[in-house]
Amino acid sequence: MAGKTVDTDVTRAAMRDMFRKWGIDRSETEILWEETKDGRRLPGAVVRYMRNGKWQEVSCRAFPARAQNLRQVFLFLDRVRIAEGNGIVYTGLSGSKDLTAPDTEATRKESLLDAYDILGAAPDDPVELVKELYRKKSTYYHPDHGGDPEKFKRLTRAYELIMQSRGTK
Repeated sequence: MAGKTVDTDVTRAAMRDMFRKWGIDRSETEILWEETKDGRRLPGAVVRYMRNGKWQEVSCRAFPARAQNLRQVFLFLDRVRIAEGNGIVYTGLSGSKDLTAPDTEATRKESLLDAYDILGAAPDDPVELVKELYRKKSTYYHPDHGGDPEKFKRLTRAYELIMQSRGTK
């Protein structure tokens, strides 16, 4: 991208159009420019937007010009929007500030299927088997027995989601 001239106004317009296509209201978006404490402008660009009641923030500081950094943020967000339209579901992306996945029926179904995968169960397994799998795995992962606390938390969240979806505890 070095040497190319990027028109900031064109990128701003494209970003507004992208957010419109994504179903995000313009009142829930911001473009911020990085500045030093004394007000000196820096080349970094930051875009904030509201998603499922949470502010999301994406920034770029890789290029020497503000326009180039804003264009990179736009390109990233537009690809995320396109990917979601093609069924891609994401959680826990690194390099961003915890982008919130869309709250859709497909996302909820995928999360439930992920929970079954974590537990090693299937959606058609009886509740007794699900409970037994959780009991065995929780003993293995429990921190009091030398297990990994993060894996134990993930396992417990998966079990609770499955039990909630089945209307049992």
